[in-house]
Amino acid sequence: PRSTLFPYTTLFRSAIPARGGSKRLARKNLRNLGGVPLIAHSIDVARKSGLFDCVYVCTEYEEIADVARAHGASVPIMMPVELCGDLVASHVPCQHLARHLESEGHPIGTLVCLQPTSPLRSVDDLRAAVGKFQESDLDFLVSVTPVDPHDFHWAVVPDGNQYWRMYFGEKYLKERPLLPPVFRPNGSIKIARIPALAEVGHFFGKRMSVIETPPERSVHVALEFDLKLAELLLAEGTA
Repeated sequence: PRSTLFPYTTLFRSAIPARGGSKRLARKNLRNLGGVPLIAHSIDVARKSGLFDCVYVCTEYEEIADVARAHGASVPIMMPVELCGDLVASHVPCQHLARHLESEGHPIGTLVCLQPTSPLRSVDDLRAAVGKFQESDLDFLVSVTPVDPHDFHWAVVPDGNQYWRMYFGEKYLKERPLLPPVFRPNGSIKIARIPALAEVGHFFGKRMSVIETPPERSVHVALEFDLKLAELLLAEGTA
């Protein structure tokens, strides 16, 4: 259904990068979560948001393409295998898609990247992110989740063969209430203007802002444990 909050615009496009070769969790994007493949959750939220006239999936894997189409997404071009390796950033296949669509007469001004490994984002999360972007002069916007400041500021790293050291020295050796707040990009929603994305090569350039999403909707599925956690949150209705 089309949202009454935001009209469709040909310059806003949603792209879901979903490669076939996952090393840590085999066939990750096709794994069952709540009765449907993992990728289906991101497609469904994008479609239900009413923000996009079409939801695109970027993949080199025919089975993922077939599943994506079955759940209402479009796969206008299969990705070259070299753009879908485990060291290739998510924006790379999305930009390849953008160039293809532009060559077909469908230019993208702004890309909304929805990683399928973040299946618990809500329609409201997505609408809030796009709304904030549209109402600003931003070039980038990413979703973030609060982290315990001790998890970041109290980082330790190996220092030679035997000893370890505090990564930041003694600068942040303070009790939790005295530490500054810290947020982590959770990968759920990433928005960028295509020219700025092409220039800097990531979603964290200048003129960036964030939208905060809670931990229960920010699970990133990379391991079997993450998949089980996501399943539990879905079953409890907390996501």
